[in-house]
Parts: sequence; C-alpha cells; structure tokens
Amino acid sequence: MEHGASSSSLLPGRRDCIYTSCYCEENVWKLCEYIRDQHPHVLEEFSAVFISNLNKTIPIWEQKNGAVDEPVVWDYHVVLLHASRGQTCIYDLDSVLPFPCSCSMYIDKALRTDLEWNPQYQRSTLQKIGQDFQFAVLWAIL
Repeated sequence: MEHGASSSSLLPGRRDCIYTSCYCEENVWKLCEYIRDQHPHVLEEFSAVFISNLNKTIPIWEQKNGAVDEPVVWDYHVVLLHASRGQTCIYDLDSVLPFPCSCSMYIDKALRTDLEWNPQYQRSTLQKIGQDFQFAVLWAIL
C-alpha cells in the first residue's frame, strides 16, 4: 500500500474491528495497533484524540448508546483522527456515523457546538500523536 492511501483502505470495516462497548480508549488502541502492524509507514498520520473537560461531562451525539437526537454524556471519549493530504477523518466505533467519517461531519453531527450548551459541557481535547506517542494539548471550543 502506498503512502497516503485512502483512510477506508487502511483499516478493516467497522464490523471487522475489535470492539468493546464503553471502552473507547481500548478500541482506539486496537485500531492504532492494527495500523502499526499492517501499515507502519502511515502511523504518523494517525492520532488518538481524548475529548473531555474538567467536569468530566461531555455530550456527544450520534452514539450507539444514545437516543435519536439526544447526546450521550461521557466522562471522556476517545476517537482516532487520520490526517493525510489535507483531508481529515474520524474513526469512532461508538458512533452511528460513517466509519470513517469526515472530520467536518463528525464535528457538525457528533460534537456540535459548545456555544449552545452550559459551560460545564465545554470540551477540551488531548491528542496522542502517532508512532512517537507524544502528547500535545489542544484546548478547543468546537
């Protein structure tokens, strides 16, 4: 497989991924492990993104455990971000959105905006980057 291959060809389909409900960090670890073992040349294009806040209350929509158009309020959530050739997508095995999902769609449909919510729900992200597993803190209002 060539460097910069499409996201959908780098990971198995959703049904073929190792998945445990309510263990998002383990699910993302298994996705990273798969990339490391199968496509190590593109591992640096992937980041595990930890979404939380000081209150440990972050609403995320379009989740398997949620009702239609209602968020699931997690204490934290972890997704896999793939950024390559100016395009970004999100892998979230707990989501009912496409797998992978464009980053813009994920933000629009799953994260929505902090502006319409109580400040206790304002999100922060912690990004664990590729093969070096270095941490970078990204404080973001989505």
